[in-house]
Amino acid sequence: MTPPPLKIGIISDTHGWLNPRVFHIFDGVQQIFHAGDAGADRVLDDLETIAPVTAVTGNVDGTPTPRRPLQWTGTIAGLSVAMTHGHLLDPGDYNASAVAMFGAVNPRIIIHGHSHIAKHETLGDIAIINPGAACRPRFRDVPSVAILEIEPSGTFVCRFVRLDG
Repeated sequence: MTPPPLKIGIISDTHGWLNPRVFHIFDGVQQIFHAGDAGADRVLDDLETIAPVTAVTGNVDGTPTPRRPLQWTGTIAGLSVAMTHGHLLDPGDYNASAVAMFGAVNPRIIIHGHSHIAKHETLGDIAIINPGAACRPRFRDVPSVAILEIEPSGTFVCRFVRLDG
């Protein structure tokens, strides 16, 4: 019998507020990645009630801490994953600058936030995922989070869930 996929919740740009819908959407995830601009560590504490949280510091988070470094790299389900908030990336080409930032690690997946725009794109063999912003809507933001499911074979799918409806 094939084991089920590893289910990971990806969130960013909460800006000090955790949408209550996240608790339902992330129910059953085994891991949560917060790609920065948590806005308050209590957001990370609340997410920890769902699943273990790995987070990075964003431009509104203040000084990086061991709990929220500027960058994170690791292996999840056999895949090399890297994460940064995005404020240190080139807004003219987030993808290329993210790949350059983590070039020495050669990750399979890079996660970032900052732009408030959900995306799952590839550059070469690298998947670049931004879950969008989970904060209260501002400007023309469409609040969202992402769910990443990694199969035991290493294949994965990413889907986005809107928080505004």
